[in-house]
Amino acid sequence: MNKLTIISILFLLSFGFITQAEGQTLSNRQTEQIKNQVDSMFQKMLVLAEKLEFSKLSTGVNDTREAGFITNGKYYARYSSLIEDVKNNAQGISQQDISIKEKKITVLSDKIVLMTASGVAKAKLDDGREIAADFHWSFVYEKIDNDWKVIYSHQSTTR
Repeated sequence: MNKLTIISILFLLSFGFITQAEGQTLSNRQTEQIKNQVDSMFQKMLVLAEKLEFSKLSTGVNDTREAGFITNGKYYARYSSLIEDVKNNAQGISQQDISIKEKKITVLSDKIVLMTASGVAKAKLDDGREIAADFHWSFVYEKIDNDWKVIYSHQSTTR
């Protein structure tokens, strides 16, 4: 009897490890609604970035989890240090235009969303010159207090 019990337990355990763990299931309607909400927040942040309103960009970020941010190979433990570098690097830029070429929003749950995007950013310098850079972004959004906020990002650019 003990041998049969042990074999049964091992079978049940191995079956549990082999079968796919299923996470939260959302309806297509819920998924589309979440994608639209996140995309709306993303579009608002793009407008602020184009206007160089960096202090207002902070409204779209929640850094309480301290997940970190990566930009062009540099790790920032806090969003405040990232945005400070962005402000310093933007000196001499009068305006910028951001064009999204590709974007994918993946809903992981009703509270977590992954977004990837790529495109071209064109900056007009104070001296009249223009520079362009291709970019590749990844964002993790979390729904916090009924608003979608970026909790992690990875951004890279190539010129």
